[in-house]
Amino acid sequence: MDDWKSLNIRTEILNALKLKNFTKPTKIQSESIPPAIDDQRDILGAAETGSGKTLAFAIPILNGILNARSTESESDASDCDSESENGTGSEHDSEPEVLEELDENGLGCVAVVNLPPDNYIRTNKKLWAVILVPTRELAMQVKNHIEDVAKFTNISIAAIVGGLSSEKQERILKKGPEIVVATPGRLWELVQRNEPHLMQLNKVKYFVIDEADRMVETAHFPELHLMLEKINLKKNNKRQNFVFSATLTMVHKAPYRVNIKNKKKIKKNLTPEDKLKSLIQLIGMKNPHVVNLTTVNCVTSTVKEMQIFCSVKEKDGYLYYFLKQNPGRSLVFCNSISCVKRLASVLGILKLNPLPIHSNMIQKQRLKNLDKFRANDHGLLLATDVAARGLDIIGVNHVIHYDVPRTAEIYIHRSGRTARASNIGLSLLICTPEKKNVYLNVLRTMKREKELPRFEVQLRILQTFLACVKLAQEITTLEEKAKKETASTNWFNKAAEEMEIILDEDELPRGMGTSDLKKHKKLVNSKRKQLDMFLSTIK
Repeated sequence: MDDWKSLNIRTEILNALKLKNFTKPTKIQSESIPPAIDDQRDILGAAETGSGKTLAFAIPILNGILNARSTESESDASDCDSESENGTGSEHDSEPEVLEELDENGLGCVAVVNLPPDNYIRTNKKLWAVILVPTRELAMQVKNHIEDVAKFTNISIAAIVGGLSSEKQERILKKGPEIVVATPGRLWELVQRNEPHLMQLNKVKYFVIDEADRMVETAHFPELHLMLEKINLKKNNKRQNFVFSATLTMVHKAPYRVNIKNKKKIKKNLTPEDKLKSLIQLIGMKNPHVVNLTTVNCVTSTVKEMQIFCSVKEKDGYLYYFLKQNPGRSLVFCNSISCVKRLASVLGILKLNPLPIHSNMIQKQRLKNLDKFRANDHGLLLATDVAARGLDIIGVNHVIHYDVPRTAEIYIHRSGRTARASNIGLSLLICTPEKKNVYLNVLRTMKREKELPRFEVQLRILQTFLACVKLAQEITTLEEKAKKETASTNWFNKAAEEMEIILDEDELPRGMGTSDLKKHKKLVNSKRKQLDMFLSTIK
C-alpha cells in the first residue's frame, strides 16, 4: 500500500482500499488525487474507460470530509476547554431557562413556532458533496464504489434516481446523507419541491460531473443546466469541482445547421481546447488541473476491434452466428428501444435467453436484469445506450454494436464495457451499406486511417444459422399478429360488455375468427417444431 500512502490519504480510506485489494493507484488516480487533496485544485480528467475515474474523485472527497470533521472536533474540544476554564459548562449541566410565568394552575402563555412537517427528521448533517451522472445504473454503481471506500468511516451516501419512488427517496434525504449521487432529472425535481436537505445545494464543498461530455449537452439534460444556474447563483469560492469522462477531449465534425430566420447554413468546428474551455465556464471551475490520459486510438489496447459488413436482412443471422460460435458474456447495443424488443423476441425463440435493458423499463427490472447478467458467465444483455457509459461489469467478453453508433464517443464508451480491469475483450461492429458513411465518420473522428479488421465467418456454417434466424423471425411476426388480433377483439368485447351492448357477429371487428386463430396457432407450432429440428443440428 506504499503507493497509496504517498498520496496523503487517511488511514480509514487506506484500510478500505486494502480490503478491496486495490494495492496501487491507477494512472488517473495517481495524477488526480495529489493536486485535489494537497492543493484543493479543481480537476478536469480525461482517461479511457475502466481506468478508475470514480475513485479519482471519490477519495479526495472522502478525505476532505474526514479532515474537516477532525478540524471541527478539535475546535469543539478547544471551546469546551475554554468554557471549563471560565467556569461555564454545557447546556445539559445548567438549569433550563424559564420562558414564561405560570399561574397557580400551572398554565402559562403559549409560544407559536414554525415546526417542520410531521414526517421531517431533524438532522444536523451537512450536505458535503453532489455527484451527477447520466444514468440510473451508473448512479447506483458509483454509490456502491464510494461506500466500499468509505467502509471504515461513518460518512453516509445516497443515490437519488428516477424510476424509483420519489417519496422513498425523500425519506432517504431526510436522514441527511453527506454525499448524494444523482441523475439530474430526479435531483432537480426534488430541488423544485424544496426538499430541505437539498436547500444546501449552493453551499456544497464538492461538486462532481461524471461522463461530463454527455451530461452538458442541453438537449439531453436540460435539468443539469438549470441546476448549474442555481448552484452558481451564489458564488462559492470554497467549492471544489471534479469533471471526468473517457471522451472529454474528443470533438467531432459538427453538422451543417440551417438558421431558419436568416436562411443561412452555419458550420462550427470545435477544437478540444474549445470544448474544455466551454466546460470550465459552464461549471464555474477555477484554474483546474487538467489530466488528459486519452490515447490516440481512444479505445484501450486490450480491446480487439473488428467489423462485419452485411445486408440488413443478414444482420440477425450474423449476430446469432457470432453469439453461438463465441461463447461468453456478451453485451449487444442497439440504437432504439424497438430494436432491443424485436431482438429480444427473436433471440428468445432461438433459446439464447436474452436480457433486455432500456429506458422504458421500470428501474427494478433494469437492475434485476443487470444482476442476472453479472451472475451468468454466458449471459446475453441487449441494451440501448443507457448501458454504454460507466457501467463496470467485470468479465464482459464481447461488445457487439448491432447498430452503428451515431458518434465516436458512443462507440468508445460502448467498447469500454469490455476489457476492464486489465482483461481482454472483443468489440464487434455490424455495418450495413446504408450506414457505411456513419461508420466512416466514427473512424475519422478517432483519427483512424484504416477500417476495422474484418471478422471472418465460415459461410457454409453461416447458412444454417441464417435459416434458423429466418424461421425465428417468421415465428415472431406470426405471434405478434395473433397477439394484436386477440388484444383488439378482447378490448372490443370488454367495452361492449361494460356498456351492456349485445353485438351481432357482423358488428364485431373484422379480423381472425376462432377458426382462423386455430389455423394460425397450428402454423406457429409447425414452424417451432421445424426450428427445434434445425437447432438440434447446431452445436
